[in-house]
Amino acid sequence: MSVIALTSAHAAGVTVSSLALALSGARPSLLAECDASGGSIRTGYRMGEWGGEVGLWHLALADREGALAEAFEAHLRRLDAAGARLWLPGLTDPMQAAAMEQTWEPLGVLLQAMDQHAGYDVVIDAGRLVVEPGGVHPSLCPRPLLHCADLVVLVVRNTLTSIAQCLPVARVLRQELEQRGSGADALRLLLVQEGDVPDHEITRRLQLPVIGTLPWDEKTARILTHGTTRQIKPASLRLLKRARQAAHHAQVDANTRRLRMQLPAPAVTSPVVAGVVQRLLAPQQEAKISG
Repeated sequence: MSVIALTSAHAAGVTVSSLALALSGARPSLLAECDASGGSIRTGYRMGEWGGEVGLWHLALADREGALAEAFEAHLRRLDAAGARLWLPGLTDPMQAAAMEQTWEPLGVLLQAMDQHAGYDVVIDAGRLVVEPGGVHPSLCPRPLLHCADLVVLVVRNTLTSIAQCLPVARVLRQELEQRGSGADALRLLLVQEGDVPDHEITRRLQLPVIGTLPWDEKTARILTHGTTRQIKPASLRLLKRARQAAHHAQVDANTRRLRMQLPAPAVTSPVVAGVVQRLLAPQQEAKISG
């Protein structure tokens, strides 16, 4: 399993890419919508099914009362009919981001528990990166989630403009992960093929490995940004086919890196968190028995 955080230097398609990875992976997944500028999935892909009554803002309030784990479980929603894909809705107002500053870190512990103890691949939509002198902005970005991720994936389009905008951000991210995260070698690229700059040229310029490429597929992207009333079959959509490949490569990459660095699984010391993990693990165990 893995925890993978996606971010970008500009509007490169982080949310569409995050949704594609979460919907197409081979394993159960959890998409945590942690863009500090506000989420768009509830009004887009989920077509207004839920409003401000669910999401990160409520987790920040619960954290102050010592009830974060319970709120985390209560605010998870399904991304698919079977319930194998879960979603933690994001903020509804960028003004709420400041309230999350102290909650990002304990939320990261819960996401790691979902990965290593409940058996979910965790995809974090970290939104557009905001930097300040010295590193990533502490309140306008979910900085602790980048630190705890197995891989931090910079989404970039294969255009000269996108590459130029990513260069300074990649430098900041390298420094941030080296000083506060698990190391600069956690940084990767996910390419969105809008332009014509070859992959090897992007790798050379940014000096970062690529975990996958996604096609410029406006039809599927519109489904992921605006929603649809019909059932989605990932195997029938080109974007999700390629996303499945990228998810697999990211999974292998993250596991290889974790083994190489001999990173231990974070212990679940809280009985409340352990209870959350067990309840979320139960449907998977039942599915294996019935299968």
